[in-house]
Amino acid sequence: MSACYKLANAPCSWGVDFADRPENPAWSRVLDEATAAGFSAIDLGPVGFFPTDPSKLKDELAKRSLSLSAGGLFDPLTDPRAFAGVVDKTKRTCAILRDLQAPRLVIIDCVSDERGRFAGRSKDAPRLSSEDWKAMISRIIELAKIAKNEYGVKSYLHAHAGCYIEYEDELDSAMADLPEDLVGLCIDTGHSAYAGIDPIALIRRYGSRIGHMHLKNIDKKVYAACIADGTGFFDAIARGIFCPLGKGVVDFVKVRDALSAIDYRGMAVVEQDVDPTGDASPLSNARESFEYLASIGMSSSARS
Repeated sequence: MSACYKLANAPCSWGVDFADRPENPAWSRVLDEATAAGFSAIDLGPVGFFPTDPSKLKDELAKRSLSLSAGGLFDPLTDPRAFAGVVDKTKRTCAILRDLQAPRLVIIDCVSDERGRFAGRSKDAPRLSSEDWKAMISRIIELAKIAKNEYGVKSYLHAHAGCYIEYEDELDSAMADLPEDLVGLCIDTGHSAYAGIDPIALIRRYGSRIGHMHLKNIDKKVYAACIADGTGFFDAIARGIFCPLGKGVVDFVKVRDALSAIDYRGMAVVEQDVDPTGDASPLSNARESFEYLASIGMSSSARS
């Protein structure tokens, strides 16, 4: 069985969640190591981390035989005071995606103090009021319209641990509330498992809306300890909750077969969130995950 999708990696595998953190690695290192690990594409990550001049970024990618896979937002979609900044970030991100022919925007409500400490614990997590939920959905729709109408970029919602769209009921509600022709779905296998959702069942249920995939896994023992201890999302990352793809709770042979069953042909982005101040080796992790995916037929070829 050969994959009909292209594998990418993402800056978050090097600990880059925000563009301006002093502990971030050099952007050139991230590109070099993604290439060395075998990948032929990489996500934009937070806008401003990689060069924002499209021609410069295109040249830097071409030097390494890389293409751009997608871009994303990781911003407080529940906070009306922050929305003007999110709109600006959307436009800056989508301009790059358009110019580099990577018309995919992944929309994530960022980890908040209120929800972040309840990651993976649905029964304990505070939920949005009906009014606040509707306001968040309307903001997602507005961002998706900007992406589509001004830049020709398609948007995909990503349910994420520690955010206000995390659990299965929240994801199902969002999919029902968001126009299908405007917002598709990005399934993250690791975040699904973190939230107690079966990612295989999710792929089967939402096959027609899936236009982007994040391949991620969680360590069984670390996950159990974090849930038992009430560990917050970023602290769980520091404890090593995310692991190379072949070592966690998600069965990627079943993921492969589920994607094949829906004839998935989008991008598949490998991610392994790490603490950039820790002792993890992003290059070793990325290479291990790439080689594992190749071993089960989820990579058509290295450097395809």
